[in-house]
Amino acid sequence: MSLKGINKRTVANLLGLLDQLEELDRALGTSEEECNQVRAFKQDLNEAYRQYERMLCEIAVHVGICQDIYNKIRLRFVPEKLKRLRREVPEDSFEFILLRESIRKSHL
Repeated sequence: MSLKGINKRTVANLLGLLDQLEELDRALGTSEEECNQVRAFKQDLNEAYRQYERMLCEIAVHVGICQDIYNKIRLRFVPEKLKRLRREVPEDSFEFILLRESIRKSHL
C-alpha cells in the first residue's frame, strides 16, 4: 500500500455523489435500510476526512519542529563544536583524523 495524499475535491465529489444517490433512493422509495447505508458511508467519509485533516495539521507542526532542531544542529551546534575541537585536538593524533572526517561530512 502506498501513501498518497487525499484530494479534497475527490472527497467532495464523492460526497456529492452519495447525496445524489440518497436523493434518488428517496425518490424511488428505496428501503430505509439501503438509505441508511448511503448515510453511513457519508458519515464515515466525513469523519475520516476530518480526522485526516487534523492529522495533517499535526504532521505539519512536527515537521516544523524537526526542521528547527535540524537547523540548530546543522547550522549552529555542529560548526561551533567542530571549530572548538579543531583547536583542541592535536594534529598528530588519531582523533584528529576522525575530526577531519567529521568536518568533511559536515560539508555534504
